[in-house]
Amino acid sequence: MQILLCADFHSDFIRLNRLVRKFNLCICCGDIFDYHHLPDKNFAFPLPFYSIKGNKELWGNVPRTLEDYSNFFWLNEHLDELQTLTGLRFLGIDYLQEPSSIPEDVDVLISHQPAYGLADQCSDPFHTKMIPHCGSKALRKVVDRYQPSFLIAGHVHYYQKQQSGKTLAVTLPPALIDPVMMLSGKELVTYK
Repeated sequence: MQILLCADFHSDFIRLNRLVRKFNLCICCGDIFDYHHLPDKNFAFPLPFYSIKGNKELWGNVPRTLEDYSNFFWLNEHLDELQTLTGLRFLGIDYLQEPSSIPEDVDVLISHQPAYGLADQCSDPFHTKMIPHCGSKALRKVVDRYQPSFLIAGHVHYYQKQQSGKTLAVTLPPALIDPVMMLSGKELVTYK
């Protein structure tokens, strides 16, 4: 099972369409479309596409509209199906959700924003300087306590990777800009 990990498409699916034949399914950290740039009703995701809600999905009717597209699924509504398909236990944390706990057996925690102090460097709103930490402190407490194997996030638009205890935290670049990350079995690897 080859699982493509992605974040922050903002309606740019060029790389996804090029890579689609290499993967069995896609797991997204949110921000699939821009606020008012949803495709027409004939749009279909090119492979099974599981996602959580990023800040772009919190706008208006976007969540309900996404459910109408072929091959689209909200990740947390299909956890048992994903475990059967992949052998991994997933859980999603939507944008602005402040978790206080997660199940102890989670292998892969999918979040829109990173955890504080774990691969969470970002630029200021004017892109003039880098800010060392912009992740969620509540999410960091959960990661430290439950130690999932992986924390996969997006939102900050920079690829970053950091180990903390048993957890490898990875923040993905937008729209599958290099590196392209994937789960192959229980290993996180770079797709070449």
